[in-house]
Amino acid sequence: MRRYLMAALAPAMAGASAGAAPVAYQALDPAAFQSFVGNWTPDSAPLCAVIDAAARWDAVMHPAAVMGGAKQFAPPAETWASQDVLLIARVIPGGAKGPAFEPVSVAAAGGSVEVDYKFTAPPASSYTIKSYMALVVPKPVPATVVFKENGRTVCALKPGDGAWLSPPATPQ
Repeated sequence: MRRYLMAALAPAMAGASAGAAPVAYQALDPAAFQSFVGNWTPDSAPLCAVIDAAARWDAVMHPAAVMGGAKQFAPPAETWASQDVLLIARVIPGGAKGPAFEPVSVAAAGGSVEVDYKFTAPPASSYTIKSYMALVVPKPVPATVVFKENGRTVCALKPGDGAWLSPPATPQ
């Protein structure tokens, strides 16, 4: 298995709409990349993105070059020929033990795909970090991508209409 992918996750249908078909996905391992999510406003809201090309990855994710770093900054270029990345990020209290995001299902129905996940906010801390979940799915994604956090819609994107990122990234 590729180094940047976590173990394959079976797309469970819990929380998916009736009649929706499961979409195969794999989670990217954030620890495999020497990159960070760029800033967005307001950072109290989640950042949602449908990333279908290296240029869009670079618009959302930024390299964190350090001496001695040997991790990759992004998925390999060949990824974008057949796969997209569905990304959700939040600013959370630092020092969390374990991931804040847990995928539940990815399912398609009609002209949309729904990413259902659990989010567990870490306890308060003296600092914050940006945490993300990125799921690799086959191309092409349907016209609408909906992110559902703990059963509640937090954003809906229409990448074909140019709405692939919400809210827009802010300059670094």
